[in-house]
Amino acid sequence: MDLERIEKKLREARFFLDKMRDQESGAFGDKEPFDFYLSACLGAARSVDYRLRHEQTTTYPAWRKSWDESLTSPEQRLIEFMVIDRNVEVHESGSTRSIKTEEIKIVGDTYSDKSSTHYVSGPPGMPSASIFKPAYFFAIDGVERKATEACAEYLTLLERMLAKFKADHL
Repeated sequence: MDLERIEKKLREARFFLDKMRDQESGAFGDKEPFDFYLSACLGAARSVDYRLRHEQTTTYPAWRKSWDESLTSPEQRLIEFMVIDRNVEVHESGSTRSIKTEEIKIVGDTYSDKSSTHYVSGPPGMPSASIFKPAYFFAIDGVERKATEACAEYLTLLERMLAKFKADHL
């Protein structure tokens, strides 16, 4: 049983998750790439189940049903949420992720991250300046979660699923 192409899809999803993390770490610049990376991550992750269903037609569907039943309710809901969000991203109006801002107080006269360096000046006694950095979230079961953290947990579940499938069928 050759699952290398499926494992490659998981690596691809991790690659785009890393790009999402890198993109969210910068306070300045174009914010649109985060959405591109999110779409690519969701698509690659969804391909794992799709390929298993189509390449392991005699064993995977029944095995997957059993594996799903072994998951906790939060794990099942996370997988369901990610599948639905990928479908909305690809076939409808885009991911349901929301953007908020995180306030970062500038200590001293400089703020710097990978996206830029900003200098602050003013008269003595001036209150500290702040910048506002974008933060991306999903609302999963009424709980707001950082998009990168939810995607990381989803990919960990898929990796666990694939490892278990391999162990059960090799």
